[in-house]
Formats: sequence, structure tokens, C-alpha cells
Amino acid sequence: MNNSRSTHRSLHYEPLEPREMMAVSATLKGGILKVKGTKHSDRVYFRQNSGIIAISGVNKRFAADQVKSILISLSKGNDTVSFDSLNNGGTQTLAESITLTSNKNEMALVHLAGGHDVTLNGAGHELTIAINGLAALDGQALSWNDPSPQPSPDPTNWFDSHVIDTALRSLGHTLYSDGRIDRSDMIALLRNSEDDGTIDSTELTDLRAIVSDTALFAASDYVWILSSYIVSGNTANANYQGQALVNLTPGSTDAQMEKLIDKWFLGLDRPVADGAYRQVSGSLFVGGPAYTDIHQGELGDCYFVSSLAETALKDPSIISNMFIVNGDGTYTVRFYELGTAQYVTVDSYLPTSAGGQLMYADYGALYNDVNNELWTALAEKAYVQMNEMGWLRSGLTGNGQNAYSAIEGGYIYVALGQITGHSTLPFTSTAGATSLTSFVNAYNQGKLIGFASMFAPSSPQVVGSHAYAVVGYDATNQTITLFNPWGIEYGLVTMDWSQIQSNFFYFDQAA
Repeated sequence: MNNSRSTHRSLHYEPLEPREMMAVSATLKGGILKVKGTKHSDRVYFRQNSGIIAISGVNKRFAADQVKSILISLSKGNDTVSFDSLNNGGTQTLAESITLTSNKNEMALVHLAGGHDVTLNGAGHELTIAINGLAALDGQALSWNDPSPQPSPDPTNWFDSHVIDTALRSLGHTLYSDGRIDRSDMIALLRNSEDDGTIDSTELTDLRAIVSDTALFAASDYVWILSSYIVSGNTANANYQGQALVNLTPGSTDAQMEKLIDKWFLGLDRPVADGAYRQVSGSLFVGGPAYTDIHQGELGDCYFVSSLAETALKDPSIISNMFIVNGDGTYTVRFYELGTAQYVTVDSYLPTSAGGQLMYADYGALYNDVNNELWTALAEKAYVQMNEMGWLRSGLTGNGQNAYSAIEGGYIYVALGQITGHSTLPFTSTAGATSLTSFVNAYNQGKLIGFASMFAPSSPQVVGSHAYAVVGYDATNQTITLFNPWGIEYGLVTMDWSQIQSNFFYFDQAA
């Protein structure tokens, strides 16, 4: 649906598509633990605790008594592999035979137990390590003049055993002393990599290793997700403030890193908009989220703002929890891509008219009114910025654009899923005797529901090609009460089912 106060538009379909992120993979079958690298520069660290083998960047864990041998196949990039479990934070050494092969990669640095390193230059090499610890490279036995173990780093601090760059390792050691990397910590680490004006391959590899170990961030999943957009790449990194930008690579400048930090952590990549951006006064919530907070503005995104209204009514905790207040005038906002949380950061600058009134969500509010409630306008702005990732509106005009006009037109069921993370059911037609039963069942189960009006509804109370939130049902009279996201001042619409059928095509609902 695409109805604003000034335009009428037709319906559009809004499919989604998954986004794949490359990661080291591991599988266990028949006693053989197979680990496969990626085309990037990988950091693969093994550690064993209480009979369980863990591998950095891999979410699965493996019982050591089920593993007879380990086979590692590396791909492109400059890779680092460590079998030194004790120096990797483990309490037990590995006791399996190991075979590592280099395929297409430029160089692989391998840390063995006892403080010994082996370098595989280029592709086509094979390193084997027997159960007794004897190693061979391309069939030639390896030996060291000084077999004494090297001093071990602090086994309780992840950075001592996983980060190569001296400055990053030292800073990370200090920041991680509380057992957690938070938002400010991660920004500091990203900026530390700018120390010589560029981000070299070692620093970029270290940053990717940090982001890949999600346990470092405790419950702050948004920090590592935003960081992954910066260090591992994202489609939206193609542009910043209307100018070309690219993903980080070895040799990227400190200026590029700063733009990416500004984009993802500081909300400075504001969408293209009509009017002028002004910093808006007010609070995120005033008395908590409510459907009556919704006032759609000069933008045809009724499908989205009506879904916000329905969610605020039926499950306001979803709205409350989708915002993270960063304390520096910015807010990190969560949406869902096929049930997976994705994040974007916005600041409190919003598009305003010449008279200083908000032009889009929270339409008409004055920018300098300290009583403003900001959540609806910030959610809309975040939705626009999220669109730049390319999955929000796959196949539709405006997909991938960071502009308010790009989100005009859509479907209620898609927006409901992106706001809540729930699966949804689309297009339950109002025609047919079973439709009312389907609606009543969904309503009684507390499902989120939205109605889509006809192009030319029979009632003057109903706006054509518009989305409405369901705010009530009277079982005695079998009447449904609907909310127009233009605002509560337009009044509620109450109709029986026959009137619904002559004014609305269908309803969407959470499954």
C-alpha cells in the first residue's frame, strides 16, 4: 500500500532475499573433522576445554572423543591457523592427527604447540601433524633446534592469543579486561587500525577475527553485526552521503574507515529527503509506544506505519526493544531479514518543512518542541537507511536506495515480518464466508492484523489503496474497528463484515 495525504498509488509486491556472509565452516563425519576456509584471509584457532573442541569463527562445538583426525583445506587469502590450544585459551592440548592443505591461498602461517611456527608460501602444500606431535611439510620432517616452549600469553584474555597486530592486541587486552567488547570499545579498536593512515592486511585480518568471535560481545549482538558491516563488507558500503564508497580492503585509508564508522555507528549517512534536516527535540518514548502515536506524513508508506501501529497496540515490547539508546544522540534500530536481526543507526536529525515541521512520520510536529515523541519518525528513518542494504524491497523500484521516496509502496505482511521477526500470512481475501472466521480466529489468538483497502471503496470513511491497523473487534455485533495511520484525529472506522467486504480487498496477519 502506498497512500499518503497527497497521493494514491497502486499495490506492489515486495519479496525478500537472503544475504550470505562468507565464514569458515566445519563438519564432523565418521570421526573426521573437516574444516574449510573461505576466499578471504581467515583466522582459524583451535582450543580444547573439558573434552570439547572449539574453532574460532565456527558456532558449532565438537566432542574430542568423537574426533579421530582433523583435515583443513585453505582457500584464498593470507590465512593464520593455530593448533596451539593452550595459547588459544584452552586447557587441554589437541590429540588428533592433523592434515592441512593450502589451495589458492597466498600464504598460511601455522602455529603449532610448543611455540613453533610453520609458513606455507603459496598453494599446493601439505602440512601433517601426527598424534605424537611430529610435523612434516610436503613429506619432509620438521625439527627445531630449540624445542623449549615459548612464554604463553594470558590464557584468560582472548586478544593475547588471537590478535597479531601489536597495537590492536594491546588495546584489545585492556578493553576486554571486563570480559566484554561494547560499542565504544569496538569504535576504539576500529580507529586504532588507522594508526599509520591505512588499514594493512594484518590489521584487517585481526578486526575480522574479532568480529567473527561473537562471544566477545556478550549480549550486545548489534555491536558485532554493525562491525561486520564495516570490516567484512556490506552492499550499502557502496555509497556514503551521496558519494561513492567501497568495502574495506588491505590498504584502505583512515578516511574510509571513518566514513564507515560514521555510517554504521553514528548515523551520519542520512537519507535523501525533501525539506531540510534539523535536530529534533523530544524523547524516544512518552508513556511508552502506542498506536495513537502514528501520524503518517507526506510519504506513501502506509503499509509500514500501519504495521508499526498494529505492533505498538498488540505487542509494545517489540517496539521498545527495537531501539537501543546509545547516549550520544544516536539510536540503533533493529529490523528482521527473514527472521534474522539486522541493525542500522540513526541520529535525531529529521526532514522538516520551511516552517520547522516534520514532513514524514510524526507529521506536523515542530522540530524544537521538547514534548515530541520520536520513535515513529526514527523507525521510519531507520527503515529508509536499512533499504540501502538491498534486501528490504528486492525487485521493487527504489530497492537499495537511501532515500525516503524509495520506500513508497509495499505490503503489510512484509513490513509486519520485518518489524517483528515473525512469519506472516498474506492476502486473506475478504470474499467468502470463511474469511470472517479466519479473521476472528487470528484476532482471538492475538495476531497482528492489517487490512488493505480497495482502489475505490464504497464508504467515504475509507481511503482508497490504503493500509489500516486492526484495533478492536466486537464479538457481539461482529464489528471490526480500524485505525487510519494518518492519525487518530481522523477517527476510527468501525464496520461489520459485509461493509468490510465492500471496502477492503484482503487482510494480512502474523502467522
